[in-house]
Amino acid sequence: MIIMKNNRQIGILGGSFDPIHNGHLGLAQETREKFGLDQIIFIPVLQSPHKTRAPLASTVDRREMLRLALKGNACFSICDVEICREELSYTIDTLNHLELEIPNSDLFLIIGQDNLQDLDTWKDSQKIMEKYNILVASRPGQKSFSPEEKVLSLFNGDSPYRSGKIENGTQEFFHRETERKLVVFQISPRDISSSAIRKKIAHREIPKNLLPLEVEAYIIRHQIYKTRT
Repeated sequence: MIIMKNNRQIGILGGSFDPIHNGHLGLAQETREKFGLDQIIFIPVLQSPHKTRAPLASTVDRREMLRLALKGNACFSICDVEICREELSYTIDTLNHLELEIPNSDLFLIIGQDNLQDLDTWKDSQKIMEKYNILVASRPGQKSFSPEEKVLSLFNGDSPYRSGKIENGTQEFFHRETERKLVVFQISPRDISSSAIRKKIAHREIPKNLLPLEVEAYIIRHQIYKTRT
């Protein structure tokens, strides 16, 4: 599903990236190709308001692992605005910042299916939906659900979206006032999680084929996650 465009199309993928792994990279690459995005910006958070625990690796290490993982891919880049903010990271603030920093662009927030479940509880979620496009990717291990039922039941049934077309497992919704899109789509299943990788390393296991090789080498060299779970 290539999106017709005049402005540059920029995907925004936030996360702890503690550490960045092949699942993150697969999601980014598949989403970029599916929607014809010009660029994916990875945004490491300082502390997500949706998680009770801060990332285990330092901001310096997480950013360096990201740099190593994205090196050589001109379509991937890093924005450290949330780390530099040194406070809880709110998506609306980051999107507003990027809108000013990258003029003549349409922003596409990339989230997982699990995030859709509580999207209407996010800070200024109505504004996010009104101003920005949202791409909702499937997640391995998540129960199947009806995208239409979930999206149209946002805000206790007062959803800002109307249904669009369904094609090849992809379902579109359009904001009733601004026509911004929310698209629920399927990606190749990659059952990889940062927490599982951290546990393997803490138990002295090498997480083969789960991490970019340079990230794996960096973690071993700096003994990150060695005694943590």
